[in-house]
Amino acid sequence: MEENILVTTTKLEKIFPCGFFDVMEHPPIHLVQEAYLGGPVQTRLIKIGSSKQMIKQRGRIKGSFVQGHIGRETDDFYSYYFGNDVSCRRNRPNHNDEGDIDPFFPPISIFNQNGRGSKKRGKRGFTDKEMQSAVKHILLNCPEIQSYVK
Repeated sequence: MEENILVTTTKLEKIFPCGFFDVMEHPPIHLVQEAYLGGPVQTRLIKIGSSKQMIKQRGRIKGSFVQGHIGRETDDFYSYYFGNDVSCRRNRPNHNDEGDIDPFFPPISIFNQNGRGSKKRGKRGFTDKEMQSAVKHILLNCPEIQSYVK
């Protein structure tokens, strides 16, 4: 595969001018070697930001990093065997979930989405096409409206 990439790149250099080749045409040459050295992809796709917070021993960063990652995976695995009364990452409510639905005025089923609006709100009206699309969506997908449609 590595040889094929080099041959293809050489052929492209004969066809296209030098201005065509920028930084993005160069990485495939090294990606094959990185795949051989790095091993399986799932061990290299760890989110660094959240994992850096788990590092406790600054003298042994690699071991602490792996230990924190294994601990997080273990927590996720065991959370499937906990009851619903135990709070864990798997059954924690969403970030925007306020959790309070008024029982006297329940929302229509298609608008029953938990959450709150964005802080950067602005007023904007619908275009005619958007309004027709919204009305059609409500008429076709809302069971509470079906009795009025007939």
